[in-house]
Amino acid sequence: MTRNVPKASIVAALAAVAAFTLAGCAGSSGGSGALTTASCDALLSSSPAPSAAGLTSPVAAPASAALPAVAKAPATTSGSVKTAAEQKTITFVGGAYTDTTDNYWTDLATKFQAANPGYTVNVNIIDWNNIDQQVATMIQTKQYPDILNENKFSGYASNDLLAPAADLVSSSVQKDFIPSFKNASVYNGTQYALPFITSTRALFYNKAAFAKAGIANPPTTWKELVSDAQKLKKAGYVGYGLPLGSEESQAEWAIWMWANGGDWESAPGKFTVNSTKNVDTLNVLNCLANVYKVTEPNPGQTNRTDGVFHPFADGKIGMMMGASFAPSLFKGWNSTVDYGVAPVPVNGNIKPTTLGVQDYLMSFKNPGNTAAVSKFLNFFYEKDNYTRFLTSQGFLPATKSASDALVDNPDFGPFLNLLPSARFYPSTDPKFPTVQGAVQNQIGTGVASGADSKSILDGINGAATK
Repeated sequence: MTRNVPKASIVAALAAVAAFTLAGCAGSSGGSGALTTASCDALLSSSPAPSAAGLTSPVAAPASAALPAVAKAPATTSGSVKTAAEQKTITFVGGAYTDTTDNYWTDLATKFQAANPGYTVNVNIIDWNNIDQQVATMIQTKQYPDILNENKFSGYASNDLLAPAADLVSSSVQKDFIPSFKNASVYNGTQYALPFITSTRALFYNKAAFAKAGIANPPTTWKELVSDAQKLKKAGYVGYGLPLGSEESQAEWAIWMWANGGDWESAPGKFTVNSTKNVDTLNVLNCLANVYKVTEPNPGQTNRTDGVFHPFADGKIGMMMGASFAPSLFKGWNSTVDYGVAPVPVNGNIKPTTLGVQDYLMSFKNPGNTAAVSKFLNFFYEKDNYTRFLTSQGFLPATKSASDALVDNPDFGPFLNLLPSARFYPSTDPKFPTVQGAVQNQIGTGVASGADSKSILDGINGAATK
């Protein structure tokens, strides 16, 4: 999960107004070549943001952090089927969330093998910058992993490659999944994926940088964010870290898109990435980079982890959209930055929300692998094993039992509070992985000087029809 350009001329006020009149609203014109301070300012609403529940810093979380309501999930039974040619050696392929992800899975495989003599789990952990390409190669060559951890599943399910989730874990594990996450693991009426880990996003801000820049409180609107970022720049910091490189730019894009009232789809299957509101949003991001000049250099090529999270942990960035697993990364980097966490700023009176990201576990239908896959996945979801993964990697749980176990943990409680307001990618739509890939590859071009936001978003939206 990882992650500047020539200055636009600012002419006299009358000329700026004339340029804005000719171009119309920047969102309407599509291209950002005519963006000026006047046209950028016009995209920022002056309306106050709705009041949102405040967040506390992860280092000072209240012990009574509320959990999302959990309804009873319908009882299911494990459908594990023993075939005549049962395979006792399975391959696990997953993403490298931190430097210790490989160590966790290798250790778990060793413990599983000790508890289940005769079974073998081969672990292959891949960097998130490369996992999509490598998994695609596995699919094309029909070298399917027995278990895959990834952030998408519906495309595989639509091609009939996945085993039903009912065959993978026991009924007690199924009952333990938080219903909203379980429902987001369904394709065409059947659950094919297992909720694995979740995370939420919020505004992280450097308290020392805010104090030096004379900023009393974190921003609640885009207009305030721009003003604060300009003050932070004058104080010697990158005002706002904007990661629109290929690692996870779809997350940064979703956060800003929703904060302006836009969305991925107008209805299931009807993508609207190129809506007027979304064009305006991409123009605002271009303004941050090229007109206000408050981002790091080359945000269109900047990845999240190395390009924004790490510099923030080093005290160089004033604000960024951080993730609930960021505190774990900061600790691993021995960061001493004193930071706060606040709701995502919105453009005027848009209701504040957070991005909820869910990754999955799934099993490909390799002959004879069901029994071994089921044994290993049930072993992983045992509370101690699952909780150990969450605390070592810094993610939120997708089960009620793990949520109960972590509610008093100061690194998790504040972010668990955000889950009820979380919005998710349309991951149950099999077209979304293609659209997501288009965002990751193309959205960064939208913050180049003179970029045509409408054309870029038209191209991304068109990926849904290919």
